[in-house]
Amino acid sequence: MPKGIPNTANSETIEAPVKAALKQYKITFHGEGGDVEIGHNYKLNIYKRNIETTIDENYLSVLKNAVVETEVEDATGLRKQVRIPQFQYTVEMA
Repeated sequence: MPKGIPNTANSETIEAPVKAALKQYKITFHGEGGDVEIGHNYKLNIYKRNIETTIDENYLSVLKNAVVETEVEDATGLRKQVRIPQFQYTVEMA
């Protein structure tokens, strides 16, 4: 037996908790141009435009946060903040 580990007959085995499966969504990126690249935790996924595919909740979260925050001025000179999405897409539960 390695040093520091007791040699007992009733030692219990510790099991790692089971991770829940990630939710999947059907998504279609609209528009023209190149493929859509989304990265999460050093993993990069590439999605074709105008083709329905599946995406998990981690990449959908990254996509929802991919916005440009800016200010616009109306005709009266009043400025307001707006959020413009980087990509146009439709999504539904898979």
